[in-house]
Amino acid sequence: MDESIDLKEFFRLLFRKIWIIILCAAILGASVYVYTLNFVTPQYQASVSMYVNNNSEKDNSHISSADLAVALRLVETYVNIIQSDAVLDKVIDQTGLLLSASKVRGMISAEAIGETEMFRVTVTTPNAQMSADLANAIAKVAPSEIAAIIEGSFAKVVDYAKVPKTQSSPNYTLSAILGAAVGAVLAVFVLLVQMMTDTRVKGEEDLVNICPVPVLGAIPRLSTEVKSAGKKK
Repeated sequence: MDESIDLKEFFRLLFRKIWIIILCAAILGASVYVYTLNFVTPQYQASVSMYVNNNSEKDNSHISSADLAVALRLVETYVNIIQSDAVLDKVIDQTGLLLSASKVRGMISAEAIGETEMFRVTVTTPNAQMSADLANAIAKVAPSEIAAIIEGSFAKVVDYAKVPKTQSSPNYTLSAILGAAVGAVLAVFVLLVQMMTDTRVKGEEDLVNICPVPVLGAIPRLSTEVKSAGKKK
């Protein structure tokens, strides 16, 4: 088997079999869309943002650039405090939900907002109201917990969570596009393998490649018109 690839022949093959590629893309794209629509649970996200500082004085006029620099470095510490069992147990009590701290921890993520002394806590659950309730409970519990654990620091809630009106995932359109792309790639791969494993002699060039003996002649392929004319005689 000749493992080299004739790119021109390969692209001609793709052009001839483009309907197969389109069909595979359509089938897999539709299948992924239907599966996502019926079997993937929608998720909803709600977020709260907080401002933190290591200066216990509430008068912002006394906050120096050094205070802000320290607060920036402490954001990761604040995030870890929020994800601790001590805080999450109080969040659960606040909401009245029958959840464990580890379960809630898996629902939340937190990150700094750019290079600022603010950070955002995002809650993701299958229920829009639950996401908002948990996020707002964190906003109520976290400031006092942060101040109690880190001496001389304080936190303020900048934005409370709102009940999300649309789901954050899955994205049905994106899922269908990715499915179609995978279907097209698989079809191209199968055609490539088929081309590389095809040992049939389809023309004079193939015969020359597999046999060093010179070709003395070739029987031309008769067109449909020529065949018809021969039958009429």
